[in-house]
Amino acid sequence: MKFLHAADLHLDTPFQGLSGLTPALQERLVTAPLRALSRLVDLAVAEQVDFVLLVGDLFDQQGQSVQAQAALMTALARLNTASIPVLLSFGNHDFQADLSRWHFPANVHVFGPQVTTATLTTVAQERVAISGFSYAQRWVTTDPVDDYPVKATGVDYQIGTLHGQIGVAGDHYAPFNVSELLTKHYDYWALGHIHQRQTLNSQPPIVYAGNTQGRHRGETGAKGCLIVNSQADQTLQPVFHALTDIEWADWTPTLTSPEPMSRSHIVHQLADQLSLKMVTGLKLVTITLPASLQLSAMAELALNQGAILAQLQEQANEHWWPVAIEQATTDTMTPLFGINATTWQQVGEQVVTDQAVAELAGKLLDEDFLNTALLEDMSPTAWQQQVVRLLNDQYHLTTGVNDDAD
Repeated sequence: MKFLHAADLHLDTPFQGLSGLTPALQERLVTAPLRALSRLVDLAVAEQVDFVLLVGDLFDQQGQSVQAQAALMTALARLNTASIPVLLSFGNHDFQADLSRWHFPANVHVFGPQVTTATLTTVAQERVAISGFSYAQRWVTTDPVDDYPVKATGVDYQIGTLHGQIGVAGDHYAPFNVSELLTKHYDYWALGHIHQRQTLNSQPPIVYAGNTQGRHRGETGAKGCLIVNSQADQTLQPVFHALTDIEWADWTPTLTSPEPMSRSHIVHQLADQLSLKMVTGLKLVTITLPASLQLSAMAELALNQGAILAQLQEQANEHWWPVAIEQATTDTMTPLFGINATTWQQVGEQVVTDQAVAELAGKLLDEDFLNTALLEDMSPTAWQQQVVRLLNDQYHLTTGVNDDAD
């Protein structure tokens, strides 16, 4: 048996954190997720897979452009022509309250809002049961694993598809834990939602395929899908395949020049090194200058004002584009959204105090248009809980580690 596991296509994704793009480069970026999808189909056909799993967030949002919908339908039709079944689900980004509006080709099985199981037979006459569900709303706060059946008798393999993340009941994205997945005795868990490819358990594999195209500078490295092959001992082994030639990259150069370094020396050395280092595909590069590097006063001003970045962008070629240039700092700082819910709670309790709420409310109520809107019966404690809740929501929406993989 052989199948393809992919998730988080995010067709129609807006590339974030880019400036100064040429029209040709902008078009190349906008269509990158669509090209990744086309390559996914090419790979599935070339590998002669028995079926394809698409585990949530096919689109970047609940509403989709005509271009994105057409690309998905074309891909599914190509797989139908190749007689390759597709089992797909919708996630928190593209949640669907009404699946009846979709008219997919005959080879497509769409999981609904309740966990269900589809069974198919491979060319080698192996029976495979596949269980999963789709999001009907943006958040699924209950642990869905209890609804998955234990591995069925009479099948050679059982696979679970799940768009979610490790957590506890009340978390936003179908919270689960690895130990409860293992109690189902499945042969493979195809996960979606986290954009970083990772394995939560080796055998049976419990695996995030990652997304098919990096969307911002926090999603570096190769992106693609997994081809999963059955082994002689009936275990399943996933192998990564890249689907895009556009990658986000972090890079720290080695600069050699009498210090303090001038603006022209920095630009010339960066351009030369990037042209030698980046020779295939397209790398969207965040450049971090060493903390120890001494800059001339004019170079430091040009760096801070973005002039060095703009000058380097003028020298970029088809294989690299500088996204940002920063200088490393020796200070140890905690990333704003790279912290967990416990830390958010502590911050909320320390910052959103009764006194602070009262002071803020007093200032807000000085404005007539806010006065009426904010005069509701809410205690300082309730204000604190609301702010902490909003901070948690913002954390889930913005971080690229344990989130929508936004």
